[in-house]
Amino acid sequence: MVPVKVDCLPVGEMGVNCYLVENLETHQCLIVDPGDEGARIIRWIGDRKPRAVLLTHGHFDHMGAVDQVCKAFDVPLYLHSGDLNKLADAYANVSGIFGMELTVQTPGNPLEDGDIIDYAGFPVQVLHTPGHSNGSVCYILPGDAGVLTGDTLFAHGYGRTDFPDGDFMKLKESFRKLFQLSPQRKAWPGHDVPGVVGRDRAEDA
Repeated sequence: MVPVKVDCLPVGEMGVNCYLVENLETHQCLIVDPGDEGARIIRWIGDRKPRAVLLTHGHFDHMGAVDQVCKAFDVPLYLHSGDLNKLADAYANVSGIFGMELTVQTPGNPLEDGDIIDYAGFPVQVLHTPGHSNGSVCYILPGDAGVLTGDTLFAHGYGRTDFPDGDFMKLKESFRKLFQLSPQRKAWPGHDVPGVVGRDRAEDA
């Protein structure tokens, strides 16, 4: 199995965790949620080799540096089809609610539940977890590298559901999906420190 490393860089006033998921053999990598401070993200990546930008969902604080980063590395953008509308709609991506007008010019390529992303030499599975937003997803990384949970699940809580397409009942169903993952593994959230998600094999017996 290809060795995979996850690096985290908190960015912006809201402390969004921008992740770099790297193939340690080739140094190809995926950039997840470049929310702000594009120049800083680009410096942080250094001579590693980005192959795509992934979004866990389409809220403005998670995509503020998308255009700058995608242009710098000439890479495509991917997010769930349920949040594609948020790229060009400041109300839908909630920047308008916070007194801003942030939109993204880079075209978004749609992802669906169960898709496998293999752009950096290792597979990443898309798990649709609506509730915080209609198109929220988690990215299941290979081996023991963990799960990128975005704003669906934090170490000590979960994402708010009072934005335009938030839905707490859908979020509860998404929790069930995450808690059924086995074995238990590290959860890399959209904000704050890592936690854990899933269940131990012993619990399945």
